[in-house]
Amino acid sequence: MTVAEFFGGVEYSVTQFAVQLTKETEEKIAKRELFYKDQITRYIDHRATLFIQSLPLTLAVSAVMKKEIKTHVLFKLKPVMNRHIVFHVVN
Repeated sequence: MTVAEFFGGVEYSVTQFAVQLTKETEEKIAKRELFYKDQITRYIDHRATLFIQSLPLTLAVSAVMKKEIKTHVLFKLKPVMNRHIVFHVVN
């Protein structure tokens, strides 16, 4: 049994997207294209929204999947943001 068979179609594609988005965002941080924490969060949110809209899911499942993508990506990027200097907006 493969990972794709175990997860199923939609869950596997969401997992693949989260990993791909993590790598893409990490590259953008390294190139200094994204350098504010809020900017990074908005970028991840926007990309996750566009991806989730392309899937045939109900609104409730879409919201959960989007939250899971954001949580996964931000957790994986935490050491990257600590390694590179990422600015934070102070209120």
